[in-house]
Amino acid sequence: MEISHVLETNSRLTDSTSDGVRRFKVAFLGGAYESAVGRVHRTALEMDQHFELVAGCFSRNKEANKLSAIWYGIDPDRTYNTLVELLLAETCNIDAIVILSPQDQHAQHILACLDAEVPVICEKALVATVDEAVSIQKKLSSNNGFLVVISNYTGYPILRELKHMIEQNVFGSIQQLHMEMPQEGFSRLDADGAPVIPQEWRLRDGPIPTISLDLGVHLHMMARFLTGERPNEVIAVSDSNGNFKQVTDNVSCLIKYSNNLNCNVWYSKTALGYRNGLKLRVFGEKGSAEWVQENPEYLQMADDSGGRFIIDRASKGIKIANQSRYTRFKAGHPAGFIEAFANYYYDIANALECYLTGNCCFKHEYIFSIDESLEGLRMLNAIAKSSIRKCWETVA
Repeated sequence: MEISHVLETNSRLTDSTSDGVRRFKVAFLGGAYESAVGRVHRTALEMDQHFELVAGCFSRNKEANKLSAIWYGIDPDRTYNTLVELLLAETCNIDAIVILSPQDQHAQHILACLDAEVPVICEKALVATVDEAVSIQKKLSSNNGFLVVISNYTGYPILRELKHMIEQNVFGSIQQLHMEMPQEGFSRLDADGAPVIPQEWRLRDGPIPTISLDLGVHLHMMARFLTGERPNEVIAVSDSNGNFKQVTDNVSCLIKYSNNLNCNVWYSKTALGYRNGLKLRVFGEKGSAEWVQENPEYLQMADDSGGRFIIDRASKGIKIANQSRYTRFKAGHPAGFIEAFANYYYDIANALECYLTGNCCFKHEYIFSIDESLEGLRMLNAIAKSSIRKCWETVA
């Protein structure tokens, strides 16, 4: 099918809400109703009425697939048992497909969708290896396809404010970035004293350990998002401390970025007491900032004269976080994780409209695609090699 025909067809697919907001029709691959990822994506993509879920292949389990369609309110006739069936029936009826399958299946799924010229919105990690990402990059270059990778934590308004501050040189030259993402799942026991068993795919490691694809990708995206700097060299140590000795579950590393930015990174699945302890600290020559995901509305700051203060969406001088799109309700009524997801989907809608109408390049300052994902996979690959070789590794 010619791209021009796809664009012409898709322009007829979308409709608008009463206030003129364009609504894109999407299908899910994966994301069954009982999965946390499915529910959060469904809620986030429809929060601002830019998207509508109309079809899907939600699970390889036929019963779970049918039940998911019922829960999501999807027409049973638009629920499919395989991706092949979905693409054959829906390519001309949807504006994009949201890939929520396990990451070790992403490469084949993405390539199939791009071959069908269907725009792709993919949950992180994009793929499991550098080689898979390179093959997708080549496909995108050859057919001018659309691919967006979810980086939901960058949707927090205060983090977007922090990005703006860094760009405006509020902190001066950024010298250090400290990021951590500790969790406890691989050390937790259930009520009977037995290990809590995660999904099967999380208990297999490839060339890049699954913990890096699960948690490390978030920290790479955060660093890229906030500073725009690129990782050049890493040294790392990895451990297996928890209940599942066949996989890596704890990673600590130092990363040298461009422009003399030094980054200290820790992510773990065996940090008892932490549900999801995502935290970052930025240190510049004129000031610093600290953000903790469990209190996402607030940014703690300090300056070079000894001042310490806290800002939120309603603080004086705010330029980004107080925009109407981030103020679904006034400050003091905290926005959270799903709203951050929705903010990212808001940006995807803008990028997708540009792509489908051909009015402009779909690149967006808040959106990540193949280039950033490939860079991150190369960094994670270097971390894996460094932890084995016990030396500095170049990101290449």
